Amino acid sequence: MSSTLYAKREQVKWRSRRGLLELDIFFTRFHEQYLETLTEAQLDDLLDLLTCDDHELWAMVNGSQPCQVDRWQDMVSRLRSSGPNIQQHRES
Repeated sequence: MSSTLYAKREQVKWRSRRGLLELDIFFTRFHEQYLETLTEAQLDDLLDLLTCDDHELWAMVNGSQPCQVDRWQDMVSRLRSSGPNIQQHRES
């Protein structure tokens, strides 16, 4: 493994620590399932996604708000699939 990938994975682990317990649960499982397999470009997208505040990020993960940034959509989808099943918000 390259030192760049290692450094980015460590940065993701650090930035993934969130104030919302719900997000911590998703990120813990996400790291176990995906972190070692992500490419450098995917890690860059994830690091960019992690600049969102907790409430904005949680809204994307729980489906109450769509992910507006195309390059984040894969990471949001992976986060959703790695966490517990949640009732996603549906508009009437």
